[in-house]
Amino acid sequence: MEQNKSRAPIRVLFLEDEDVLATLYCKKLEEAGYLVKLCRDAEGLIDSHEAFEPDVAFLDHALHGKNQSGMEMIPILKKAKPDVKIVMLSNYSAFQMEQDARKAGAIDYLLKINISPNELVNYTNKLFNC
Repeated sequence: MEQNKSRAPIRVLFLEDEDVLATLYCKKLEEAGYLVKLCRDAEGLIDSHEAFEPDVAFLDHALHGKNQSGMEMIPILKKAKPDVKIVMLSNYSAFQMEQDARKAGAIDYLLKINISPNELVNYTNKLFNC
């Protein structure tokens, strides 16, 4: 389902350091009509989020080889844009991680293994009633 063409495109900020996943997810979101900004690391997200003004942010929980995580980006995004919808993406099914993400301001916690690129588009469509 494509977005309504009469309104501004919904802006999706995507933090993912795994090339294949990032490419697949972002390509499907773009094909569905979303305006997507991909960040491969926390520094890229910090440098670009204010100018991009996302409506939704999908944040990878763990970033390879870094001491930063998507979890640490939640308060930064919320401070800049309190109404941004934040969804944590993870390879880890851990109750405490999910609870921590929700406490920090995430609206959901999705396991990458359970959500294909098409399912992520459907999920995003439902978030915005598209």
